[in-house]
Amino acid sequence: MSGKTFIARKLVELGEWERYETLANSLTLELAKNDLANWLDSLPQTAIIDEAQLLADLPLAVKDLVDRPSSPRRFLLTGSARLGRDSLGGSDPLTGRVRRWRLAPLTLAEICGNAAAMSHLVARLFDGSVAGDGEPTEVSAVVNRGGFPILALNPLSQAEADAWVRDTTLGLLTDSVLPNDSFDAGTALRVLDAALRDTAGILNVTSIGQRIGVDPRTVDRYLDVCERRFLLYFLPNYATSPTRQTRARSKVHPVDTAFATASLRRANPDLAATSTTLGHLFESWVVNQIVPCLQFADTGVHAYYWRRAKDDAEVDLLLVDDAGRRVGIEVKASSQVSLKDAKGLRALDAAHPLAASYLVYSGAKSIRLADRCWAIPASTLAKPE
Repeated sequence: MSGKTFIARKLVELGEWERYETLANSLTLELAKNDLANWLDSLPQTAIIDEAQLLADLPLAVKDLVDRPSSPRRFLLTGSARLGRDSLGGSDPLTGRVRRWRLAPLTLAEICGNAAAMSHLVARLFDGSVAGDGEPTEVSAVVNRGGFPILALNPLSQAEADAWVRDTTLGLLTDSVLPNDSFDAGTALRVLDAALRDTAGILNVTSIGQRIGVDPRTVDRYLDVCERRFLLYFLPNYATSPTRQTRARSKVHPVDTAFATASLRRANPDLAATSTTLGHLFESWVVNQIVPCLQFADTGVHAYYWRRAKDDAEVDLLLVDDAGRRVGIEVKASSQVSLKDAKGLRALDAAHPLAASYLVYSGAKSIRLADRCWAIPASTLAKPE
């Protein structure tokens, strides 16, 4: 959905990989199903297999090949849903043999031709070197455009963009993206719309169920479908005990804000343009600039939000690395900021000392608010190192 097939074919065209196969081709899928071991053995030493999630036994068969002594075999498995989780009793047979990459929609850095900035962004956030002046950000424009290539790189009208979002969403919620994964597309769309129309909100499965007339357990199951199909993702609350971490009370974000704005317009054409809604959409957009970069960090970095129940103190995004260092990030759609806008960051720093903290806003000037705390333009997230 983010251009994985184009990239996979390009890698073969450039000679980086020898062969491209897709299980979306019915004949290829039939051949692989009928004799998986021999089909894999017939492929060259480096092969890309697209839509790999359509064959549940594939990861285990790949494991057998790459585990052979001195095996030169290498596979790039791509898919439109999570793969490799349904064999070996639910564990991943490729654990310890694979590196996973999540192909997110384009970030502003990529749209501006500064893709290399993604490799350094997390380190710069932790050491404070991301602060600097930038360009103002037109909030309504960036959240409506999102990052899917066909929307971000083509001059489509709003009606054309919304039609593409609608058709793509229906396709994802109709096709059997995972083996034996059948469900009601209408219910899935209602659950997805309910989540998208509360973007950057704290998930309440019971409330969603009441609003759309669906049992909460069914809502939870369809939220899982939307997450597996890369339409939604969830940030857990850092203030919640790790032993109690579930998707409940997480913040829900669209993988791309263009899907949220299109859903909001279907509900009410004016809803997506209100200042409150734009603020929530901009929060998701900023999160979508940062979270995809975590996989490029030199050490493991995990993403949370933080909300303390006793006084409702909250921070939109919290990054925590494997060494226990923390970076707090608050998001404001306004082009002006004040010290009171950093109230949540100060509360978080008092509770869990931060290596650095940022108030990301839509203006153009970088402002030092306190020691290790800056207000920075959203555009600086896309600047080269």
